[in-house]
Amino acid sequence: MTTLADQLRLLLPPVSYDGSAPYLSATIEAEATAIGLADAQASMVHSAIFPDSGEGLTDWERVLALPDPCLVGQAQTVGQRVQAVVSKSQGRAGQSRPFFIALAKSMGYDITITTFRPARAGIARAGDPINGGDWNFTWRINAPSVTASHARAGATGAGDPLTTWGNRALECRLGQMKPAESILLFGYGDN
Repeated sequence: MTTLADQLRLLLPPVSYDGSAPYLSATIEAEATAIGLADAQASMVHSAIFPDSGEGLTDWERVLALPDPCLVGQAQTVGQRVQAVVSKSQGRAGQSRPFFIALAKSMGYDITITTFRPARAGIARAGDPINGGDWNFTWRINAPSVTASHARAGATGAGDPLTTWGNRALECRLGQMKPAESILLFGYGDN
């Protein structure tokens, strides 16, 4: 395999320049080194543009005001931090059930949402819940009783645990993004 310096030497006119001359060779080596560094830096910048790459994670967190206030002081793995950045940057609009299900999915949670409606004459039967008052604005988030986040190669930092458990990040993010008049209930396990 040829080096970048060798490729630069091949670009020289063969009769006019001797690519092996000491001064010209040193200049070509220096230019090849500079081009290599510029290429490496360009690759780093390109990776930092995409939050799911994990590059520039602290900058993304600073711009998006992460960690969320309700998660300050709670240890998060690099993978969970990347998921938080991706979900917050993608979660800019929407207040429908599919939006919240997709938002939770981007954070690594599989959920369903149950909404409640008031009992209506002619439709409700004896024994059905009445669901009056605030129940019109209540959503129940149905999630597994234990949500485990496993370490993944390329998305886990040194010192991160191999597995973490908990749903606090889900409750925090959905609580921030919910419609103002809504009340969220979280149901874990078989509902």
